[in-house]
Amino acid sequence: IENNQHIGWTPEHIKDGRFGDFLRNNVDWALSRERFWGTPLNIWACQGCDHMKAPRSTAELKSWGAVGFDESVDEHLQIHKPWIDGVTVPCPHCGGTMERVSEVIDCWFDSGCMPFAQWGFPHQNQDTFKEQFPADWISEAIDQTRGWFYSLLAISTLLFDEETCARYDLAAPAMPHPYKNCVVLGLILDMDGIKESKSKGNYTSPNLVLRGTTKLAVLPDDSLKRGTVGLKAAQVRSLDLGKQPVQLGASKDASSTLDARIVTADVDPKDTVHLHPDDIAQLGLDDSVWFTVPGEAPGADAFRWLFCASNPVSSSTRLSMRAIREGQREFLIRLRNVYQFFAIYADIAREAGSFDPAGSAPRSRADRSELDRWILDRVDQTTHEAGEELSSFHIYPAARAILALVDDLSNWYVRRSRARFWGEGPELQDALWTLYEALLTISRLIAPFVPFTAEALWQQLAVGVRPDAAESVHLMSWPEVSGTRDQALAADMALARKLASLGLAARTASKVKVRQPLQAITVVLADPSRQAAVERLADLLLDELNVREVRFAADAGTFVEFTVKPDYKKLGKKLGKDMKACAKALGAMSGSLAKAALDAGGLEVDLGERSITLTDEDVVVQITAKGAYEAASAAEAVVVLHTELTDDLRAEGLLRELTSKVQGQRKQLDLGYTQRIDLAIDGAPDVIDAVARFGDYLSRESLAPSLTTGAPTGEGWTTTEADVDGHAVTIHVRPR
Repeated sequence: IENNQHIGWTPEHIKDGRFGDFLRNNVDWALSRERFWGTPLNIWACQGCDHMKAPRSTAELKSWGAVGFDESVDEHLQIHKPWIDGVTVPCPHCGGTMERVSEVIDCWFDSGCMPFAQWGFPHQNQDTFKEQFPADWISEAIDQTRGWFYSLLAISTLLFDEETCARYDLAAPAMPHPYKNCVVLGLILDMDGIKESKSKGNYTSPNLVLRGTTKLAVLPDDSLKRGTVGLKAAQVRSLDLGKQPVQLGASKDASSTLDARIVTADVDPKDTVHLHPDDIAQLGLDDSVWFTVPGEAPGADAFRWLFCASNPVSSSTRLSMRAIREGQREFLIRLRNVYQFFAIYADIAREAGSFDPAGSAPRSRADRSELDRWILDRVDQTTHEAGEELSSFHIYPAARAILALVDDLSNWYVRRSRARFWGEGPELQDALWTLYEALLTISRLIAPFVPFTAEALWQQLAVGVRPDAAESVHLMSWPEVSGTRDQALAADMALARKLASLGLAARTASKVKVRQPLQAITVVLADPSRQAAVERLADLLLDELNVREVRFAADAGTFVEFTVKPDYKKLGKKLGKDMKACAKALGAMSGSLAKAALDAGGLEVDLGERSITLTDEDVVVQITAKGAYEAASAAEAVVVLHTELTDDLRAEGLLRELTSKVQGQRKQLDLGYTQRIDLAIDGAPDVIDAVARFGDYLSRESLAPSLTTGAPTGEGWTTTEADVDGHAVTIHVRPR
C-alpha cells in the first residue's frame, strides 16, 4: 500500500480508487494451479509419510540425492514439465520416495517476476538489471489492476527489501518499484459498446486494417442473393462500406474473383461469412475465402492514431473500420496532402535554383510575413504543449494538440498562402522555408504516435537533403522550442480566423456560391480596440470570404436584430418555478440591449421576488439579418455579409466560374504545374464582357500570358465546349 502511494497513475484516481481499494481489501493469493503448462511448483512430497521439502535451487535438489534428470535435454529444460516430473528424492524421514507435487505455480506469479526474470537476475546480467530497475512506466488495460499491475507490485515489494538489496549490491529499495508510472488503458469495444471478443466474432480484423484482406471460413446460405456476402450485423456496421463491394477469391492472389455486396446474415461461427452456394461453386471454394475490402488498407499508423486521438487512453474505445478511416482522413491524409503540396512546389523552385534546404539559409523569422510567423509560433506552441503532456503520460491531449496544428497548417496557412507558392522572390522562398520547417518539426512531433508516417516524412525532408540529418527520425530527440511565443500575434490571428468562420457561416446561410465575389463584410467588434489588428490581417479575410472590402461599424443594430431566449435545459433546474417568469422577462427586452449586456459580462433579469444575472451560457442568442444582408455572430463579433449583387460583381463571378473550367481543361491535358498556355475564349457576350473586365485574374490563375477572345488561328489548339452558369462557352488551349 505504501509502495503504491509513490506510483504516478494515469488516470490518477486509479491509485486510491480501483487499485487502492483492491490492495486495502486484499486476500491471500492461492499460489498453485492444477494445470499442465506453467512453472512447476518446487515441492516434493513423500508417498509414504507425506513429508514435504522445497529446494531453493537445482543444486540443492541434487544434493538431496535426486535422480531421474533427463540428460537428453538441455539442463535448463530439465527443471520444466514434463521432464522434472520424473525426478525423485529419497525421503529423509521414512526412506521412501519423494515425488514432485502435480501443481504448477499461477502464471500471474511468472508475470510479476518479469522485471528481473527477463534479465536472468540474480544469476546473470546484474549490472543490466540495476540500470533498468525500476521501470519508468508500464501500461496495460484496466482489468490488470487485479492482475499484472498487482503481481508486479506485490512480488517486488516482497522480494526487494533491505536484506535482498544488500546481498546483490543494489541501491536501497526506494519506492516506487518495480515501476514508477502506470498508464491504465480502457477496453476495446465494438460499435454497440460491447467488449470485443474473438469468441463472439464482434471484433475488427487486424488483417483488414493492416493489409486490407483476410482469410475467413465460408458457409453456404441459399437465403442470400447471388453477389452478396453475409456477415454479422456488427461487422457490417463496422466496415461501413455502403454499396461498395468487397472482393472474394479462393486465394490471396486468385485470378478469378467475385465482387460482392455485404449484407447482414445470421452468422454464428467466428471468422465466418455466408455465400450463396452457386457463388461458392463459381469461385471453387472449399471451406475458406479471401475477403478484401475496397481501397487502400488504413495501415498501422491509422490503427495507432485511433487509440491515441479518439479519446483519453483510459476510456474504452469503440473500434471499427469506420472510426479508423475517419481518423485517417482527419489527420494522416490531411498531413500527406500538405506534404505533397509542398513537394510539388519545392521541386519546381529547386529546379529553378530558388530553394535549396541543404545549401542556403532562410530569412529570419522576424523578416517574414505575419502568416509565416504565426504558423511557426503555432509549431512552437504545440511542441511545448505536446511535450509537457507526454512528460506526464497524457497521450490524448498531446495527440489532439498535434491534430489541431495540422488542421491549422492545412486549412489556414496553406489555404491562405497558395498564391505565394507559384510566385517568386522572397515571398516564395519564405513560404517554402516556413512550410519546410513546419513539416520537418511535425515529423518529429508525430514520431511517437504514427512512426511510419513520421519516418517517411523525415526521409523525404531530411535524409539526403540536410547533411547533418540523423538517418532516422526515431534517432532524434524531442524538438526544442525556438523562442518566446508571440502571444499578441496568436490572439490577432485567432480573431481573424473567428471572423472568417462567421463570414463563411453567413455565406452558407445566404446560399451565395463561394466563387461569387461580394462587395463587403461589415465587422462589429465586441472590443473595438481590436480593429487595428483586424485591419492588419484584412487581406486574409478578403481572400477567404471572396469579398472586396472589410468595413467596420460600432452598432450591429443597423444590420441585424437579436432575439435572446432562455436555454431551458440549463436554466430549468436552476430556476424551477421561476422559469416562466424568466422567459417572459427576456421576451419583453430589447434583443440588442440584452446582447450588449451579455457581451459586457452579464444580463440582470427581474423575476419579481428576486433577480438573477444570466451569462452567455444561460441563453440562446438568435440573429436575424435585415434587408440585403446575412449575418453570423459570436462573443467576439458580429459579421455582416453584404449579399446584394451588382452587374460588376456578377461579371466577376462569371469570370471565376470560367477560370474553374479552364483549370479543369488544364488537368485533362495533364499539363505541368508551371507550364504556360495560350488561351482563347469564345462565347456569349456576357462571358466576353467578363473576360474584358477581369481577364488579368484568368491569365494569372491559369498561367496564360496570352489571353484572347474569339476563335483562335493557327495549329495546336485543343477545344472544349463548356457551360458556364448557363452561358455556352468555347475554351481553346494551346500548351507553350
